[in-house]
Amino acid sequence: MKTASDLGLAKTMLARRNGLRTRMMFAAIYAVAFAPVAGWAPSALWIAGYSLLQAAEYYLFASERARARPVRGSLALAMLALNSMVYGSLAVLAILSQGAWGLTCGGLFLAGAVLNTVVTNQRSQAAYVASMAPFGVYLLITAGLAWTISGTSTYGVAVGIVGVLLVFSSTILWRAAADGIEGQRRAREEAERGRHAAEAAADAKSAFIAMVSHELRTPISAILAGAEAIERRGGQDASDGALIAESGRMMRTLLNDLLDLSKMEAGRMRVETIAFDLAGLVNDTTAFWRAEAEKKGLTLERLGLKAMPGAVAGDPTRLRQILNNLISNAIKFTPSGAVTLTVTQQGDVYGFAVSDTGRGMTPEELSRLFASFEQGQVSTARTHGGTGLGLSISRELARLMGGDLTAASLAGQGAVFTLAIELPDAAAAAAPDLADVAEVRVLVVDDHEINRRAVALMLEPFGMDLIAAASAAEGLEIAAAQPFDVILMDVYMPEMDGREACRRLRATAGLNQGTPVIACTASGSDQDWADCVAAGMTDHVAKPIDPGALSAAIARVLASGEESVVAARA
Repeated sequence: MKTASDLGLAKTMLARRNGLRTRMMFAAIYAVAFAPVAGWAPSALWIAGYSLLQAAEYYLFASERARARPVRGSLALAMLALNSMVYGSLAVLAILSQGAWGLTCGGLFLAGAVLNTVVTNQRSQAAYVASMAPFGVYLLITAGLAWTISGTSTYGVAVGIVGVLLVFSSTILWRAAADGIEGQRRAREEAERGRHAAEAAADAKSAFIAMVSHELRTPISAILAGAEAIERRGGQDASDGALIAESGRMMRTLLNDLLDLSKMEAGRMRVETIAFDLAGLVNDTTAFWRAEAEKKGLTLERLGLKAMPGAVAGDPTRLRQILNNLISNAIKFTPSGAVTLTVTQQGDVYGFAVSDTGRGMTPEELSRLFASFEQGQVSTARTHGGTGLGLSISRELARLMGGDLTAASLAGQGAVFTLAIELPDAAAAAAPDLADVAEVRVLVVDDHEINRRAVALMLEPFGMDLIAAASAAEGLEIAAAQPFDVILMDVYMPEMDGREACRRLRATAGLNQGTPVIACTASGSDQDWADCVAAGMTDHVAKPIDPGALSAAIARVLASGEESVVAARA
C-alpha cells in the first residue's frame, strides 16, 4: 500500500516528466548564455550530459512503464540528486573559467536553481531534500572558490553565509508552500466527505419521504374513491361524500407539496412539454374554484383574452397546479369583494395575473413570501391552515418552465400574483374519450386490497369488466388464461414487482403480450417512469389515484391501441 510520501514522490516524478520540454528549453538557453563564460566545449559537454540524463529519467519513469514495473523510490531520489549535480556543475565550470565574473554568473545560476527546486518539489519532502542537497554543496564550493580567488577569507565567509541563508530561507518557503498544498488537500477531502454526507442525508430523506408517501397514498386513494361513490348516491350522502372528498384532496395536496419540495431540493423536479387546450384549462380551473368563492360571497371572474389558441405546448399539470394555488390563496385571504384571473398574451408569452381585494401585505411580508414553510403572519397557519410551501413550489415550477412568478401588494389594497411563461402554439391534442368502454376488460394487479377496491369503485360506473389479482405472480397467471384490454399494474409489490411482471409478460408469447400496461406508482420520479418504460409499460398514473387521471390514462392507451383492443375482444 502506498503511503502519502510515496504518492507525493510519484506526483513529483510525473510533474517532471510533463515538464521535460520546458527543462530542456531552459537548459539550452543556459548552455548558449554560459558558453562565452565557461567555454563552448564545456557548455556543449554539459548540455549533452544533461540531455542524456533527462532521456534516462524519461525512460525509467514513463507512466506506462512505471505501471508495468514500478520503480523504487530510492532510484527516483538518486535520479533527482544526480540531476541537480549535473545541472549545478555549470556554475562551477563558469567560476573556474572566469574567476570573479564567473563567480557572479555561477552564484546567480545556483540561486535560480535553488528557487526552481522549491517550486518543483512541493509535494514531496524527500524529493526536495534529494534535489536541494547538491545545490547546497555547490554553494559551499562556491564559497571556497571565492576565498581562493579573492585571497582572503572575508569574501569566502560572506558567500558561504549567503549560501546558507539562501538554502534556509528556501526551505522555509518550501515548507509554507507544502503546508498550503496539504491544507488544500485536506480541505478538498473534508469537502468531499461533507458532500457525500449531505448526499447520503438527502438520499435517506428522499427514501423516507418516498416510503411514507407510498404508504399514505393507498388510504388516500381509497378515501377519494369511496367519497366519489358516496357522492353518486345523491341526497345527504352526496354532501357527506363531498366533505370526505374535499378532506382527501387536501391530504393529497399536502402530500404532493412535500414530495415536490423534496424533489426540488434534490434537483430532480422535471416538467414536460405536451400539447394541451389552454382555454379549456383556464376555464376548468376558474369553474372549479367558483363554487368555493361563492361560499364566501366572493366574485370569481376571468378577464383578458377573449379568444385563446386551441392548443399550446407546455406542462398543463404544473400550470394548473400553479393557478390552483394562486386562486386558492386569493379566495382564502379575501374576506369580501372579488378574485380576478386576468390572462394576457405577448407573442408566445402568456401572463396569468391573479388579483384580490384582500387585506394586502406589508413589504416585510412580501420579502419572505416565497420562502419554504413561511406564511404572511404567525396566525396564518392557525386561521387558514396550509404548510407555507405552495408559493415557494409554484415559483420554482414557474422557473423550471422558463418563466417566473412575482407578487405585488400594498397593505389594505389587495395583492396581485403574476405568472409569466412561454407557451408556443401546438397541434391540438386529442381529448380522451371513455364513452364506449362497456365491454373493456381490465386486469387490476395490486397487493393492497384497499387499492383494488378503490380502482373498482372508480371504474365500475363506466361498466368495465374488472378482474383483480393480489400479486404479480397471480396477475401473470390470470393474464396467461384470458385476454384483457388494459392491465393496471402496481409498480412496488413484494416478491415480484410490477416492472418484472411486465417484462415477463412481454417476453412470453400469449394472449396479453401486447396488452397496454398502465403503471400505478407513488414515486413519480423521472427515473422511476423511465424504468417502467424500459420494462414495457405503456402509461402511468400517480398514487393516490385520481379518478379523472385514471380514466384519461385508460382512454389514451385504448385510443393508441384500438386495433389490438378489438382483436382482444374477438
